[in-house]
Amino acid sequence: MSKHPILLSAAGFLAQAAFAAFAPEDDRALSDRLLMHWQTHATDVFVRNEAVVGVGGARAEVPTVVFCGQRTHVTAYARPKLEELPRRSEDPRGLLLAPKAGGEKVWVPYGKTGCIVNSVNREIVGKARDAAKAWQSSGDEFSARLAFNVLDTYLSGILARNVPTDLDRGHLQTLFGLQSMETIHDDVIYETCELYTLLKPWISEHAADRIPTLQAALRKWADVQIENGVADNNWDMMQLNYILTLALAMDDEKDRAHYIDVVLNQSSVRNLSVKALAEKGFDKKTGTWWECPGYSVNVTLKDFAKFVVRAKADLNVDLMQEIPVLQTAFDAADEYLFPDGYQLGFGDTHPAAVAREVVALQRNPHCSPFYYSPNASWLVSRSGMDRTNDVAFALNASLGNHMHANGINLELYAKGYRLAPDAGVGWELYSGDDYKEYYSQFPAHNTVMVNSRSTYQVMRSYHPFTLESHGDNWATVSFREPCTGADQQRTVRYVKDAEGAYFVDIFRSRLPRPPTDEWHDYYYHNLGDRLTLNGPVKPTEKIAFVESGLYCLSYIKDKFVREGSGDCLATFDWMRPEGNVQMRVFMNGAEGRTFIKATAPATEGLSRIKDPNYNITRDSRTPVLVVRQEGEAWTRPFLAVMDPGGTVVSVDFSATEIQVHRASGKTDVIKL
Repeated sequence: MSKHPILLSAAGFLAQAAFAAFAPEDDRALSDRLLMHWQTHATDVFVRNEAVVGVGGARAEVPTVVFCGQRTHVTAYARPKLEELPRRSEDPRGLLLAPKAGGEKVWVPYGKTGCIVNSVNREIVGKARDAAKAWQSSGDEFSARLAFNVLDTYLSGILARNVPTDLDRGHLQTLFGLQSMETIHDDVIYETCELYTLLKPWISEHAADRIPTLQAALRKWADVQIENGVADNNWDMMQLNYILTLALAMDDEKDRAHYIDVVLNQSSVRNLSVKALAEKGFDKKTGTWWECPGYSVNVTLKDFAKFVVRAKADLNVDLMQEIPVLQTAFDAADEYLFPDGYQLGFGDTHPAAVAREVVALQRNPHCSPFYYSPNASWLVSRSGMDRTNDVAFALNASLGNHMHANGINLELYAKGYRLAPDAGVGWELYSGDDYKEYYSQFPAHNTVMVNSRSTYQVMRSYHPFTLESHGDNWATVSFREPCTGADQQRTVRYVKDAEGAYFVDIFRSRLPRPPTDEWHDYYYHNLGDRLTLNGPVKPTEKIAFVESGLYCLSYIKDKFVREGSGDCLATFDWMRPEGNVQMRVFMNGAEGRTFIKATAPATEGLSRIKDPNYNITRDSRTPVLVVRQEGEAWTRPFLAVMDPGGTVVSVDFSATEIQVHRASGKTDVIKL
């Protein structure tokens, strides 16, 4: 049994039975398990197709840090526990790992290990940081030696290894960090700098000769964070926090002053100062950030907020005074919310609760009935913020970073659920084929696709809608679909009163110079186990890859077209533990119009929400109604009434109005 109980609490894995083979007084038990090039001392790393394909170069004087195996975190292999790692091990075959599917361990090349290397090394450095805390509180020398050996081994190995080489000579070369393929995932900087700062008194007394090497490694890391990455978006703010962290750990006042000036005042090609970044990214009036909701909220309430707090505490710089838009931005973060308390789902977003950990900022949470963000081209309309009883809709186009090719995209909220949601990002985020081919494309969204050809640049996009007019419960927007040049206009409203609530959707779409084969497809996804149409159906080959050569169309399956003509009633049934949740969609018929029921890939964006649990897996399918209009859909617009609560009995459509007949006998008239 160890005689260092504090250490066992801080670096608890040492107490595990698996470590009975060595004495707990072994102060290299942690450092020897760092993933390093222990034998080859390789200085160069070679990457192709975002995966490590080899290492080499001149032999360094010390072991060098193994670089992250892939840009994606997705791998078929399980991350080993620290006690399972052999000491000072390096093998040309890669890492010995167990398949997640089960079975014996196998040798896996680095290029198939995802981000396991980052994870292992960060955990080890984190445990060393905890050991340094134990030394600081107890004076335990063993804890200090254990922590220092990790710090010295890791930073020496960082200093001795070069930035990787992208053999594809692509954009990735400008993104590399020193531990990860993206500067923003060199998160281990935080633990490393905290470890150094905690242990600095011990190092000064017992290992002062190592300080120049450790400091040189910190400077090198800061320089890489400045030279690589992406300016003007979420990357930049994360990098600024890393650079500030490294600067505050530096001993030389000249070095500290230089890097602090970089983050506060200096801008370069891949790194804007915090002031220049705020000027670039925040809308001056609304305070919203120019990326999709998930990234926008994280940048604002995590990265910017963290920097503001640290600047005040560590630099005595009041950025709230120097960058006035920040208070507006912090307050505006709640405008992204649906009544369930989670963010809107469009773009590369996984809906999540808005961060509230930065209490020092004294935010005013507030959700407006209607809110429009011009610099990211989205709007939201809410009847209130009661999770169960209120309704909401949101519209977005594609302006800013992490956006999709989605035209005028619609999301609906009612009865406590995101009944008509955005599909999400994909199971491997934006490095997966499903993201590139489907989740970022038109058929994954509630929109209108023209001639099966609508698509445009995703990730960073430049295609906003124009807000034509609005009230608290309605909005009309227009959009020029850039691929086909089609004119599109959408009006959405909710009606909510004592009798219940429903939505109205009016979508017009046309080509200014129509070809003979013009058609427009209205996509509407709704959660459910079953979709039925009024009238018999038969299999159809419409909505297919052969129509345009876009792979996104191949993801739409189980296609059945309704026979006959006339108005359509599409019913989505979703069996929940509390009973059936139903959405009925009334749509107008028109000459040349067909109604198709089909299934689409899982609504991946909701898979992480646990309250309510949407029970979405990779194998889930999402019911989708596709309405094809042969010829223009402007004088024959798509008219839809979505009824989530059974308040609507029937709907009459005409060229000038929609008559909605309620269960109470009341008739609402919506003018077109």
